[in-house]
Amino acid sequence: MKFKNLLLVLFFFIAVQAKAQQPTLLPQFTFFKLDGKSFSNKDMKQGKKNLFILFDCTCEHCQREVKLLNTNYAKFKDVNIYMITLDEAYIIPQFFTSYAPGLNSKPNVTVLQDKNKIFIPAFLPSKYPSMYLYSTANKLLLYQSGDGGIQKIMKLLSK
Repeated sequence: MKFKNLLLVLFFFIAVQAKAQQPTLLPQFTFFKLDGKSFSNKDMKQGKKNLFILFDCTCEHCQREVKLLNTNYAKFKDVNIYMITLDEAYIIPQFFTSYAPGLNSKPNVTVLQDKNKIFIPAFLPSKYPSMYLYSTANKLLLYQSGDGGIQKIMKLLSK
């Protein structure tokens, strides 16, 4: 577990040091649903904006942001929400029970594991949580890391 966290910090450090820019088009990916089935770009629902949120179950910032997302869920009904974590499957349901009860069972919310650890090198986040809002054409509309992402996304969606 410590090695995983060290590796994650190293990737974040490299991404920040390189001052890398987030990809303007949605990267190709394969993540895994909690039942173990793979989920890739081709499995995404079409015709809606797509919100990708990288979170960690133990991250206080992530906990606050997901709570805010859950409280304001009505503003996100027309957005596909993909919540991605590097955490083990056993801890993920408790995260939602504690901080966003019922959010993970909403029809437009998909919780995914990044078992192959591809999110960080593909999306280039700088810290937790990292949020990426993509248009229906998979073009990046907004990137936000840390606190305040849900508020910014709500403002953008209300325009």
